Amino acid sequence: MEVYSYRSDQLAASPKEVFQIVNDDEQLKKIFTILKDIEYSTKGKRSKGAKFRITLGVRNKTYRFRNEITEYVENEKIVMKTKLKQGVITTLFSVEPKGAGSELSVQSSIESSMGVRMFIMTVKPVVKSVMNKEMKKFEAAVISEN
Repeated sequence: MEVYSYRSDQLAASPKEVFQIVNDDEQLKKIFTILKDIEYSTKGKRSKGAKFRITLGVRNKTYRFRNEITEYVENEKIVMKTKLKQGVITTLFSVEPKGAGSELSVQSSIESSMGVRMFIMTVKPVVKSVMNKEMKKFEAAVISEN
């Protein structure tokens, strides 16, 4: 079941330029105001098998999630799994060349069961609202860097 989906098909930067920001934790924390901390439990930061915990601050609440990168293709895509008590969310972040710029996509989904379905229906509008604002800031940061 889809949790979040975002697509920008006219980003004025190359995939390499987009990934320069994606691969910089400090820059991500400046852009995504909900992202408070990233703690790695593995040596590699952006590689298959990298494990980390993120801390998010959303609407005066703090959330911590365990994550693992399950696929990483430099300047192209990252797939990660996020463990919640409701299940595992798979998120795909991909960037493809498009003309002089790039197409950026983010998709998150969770395996559905009745309990998860109700949970997602409840949080999906909040996730969409918060993440769309954050992704617009990400796009603006990518453009201003280039």
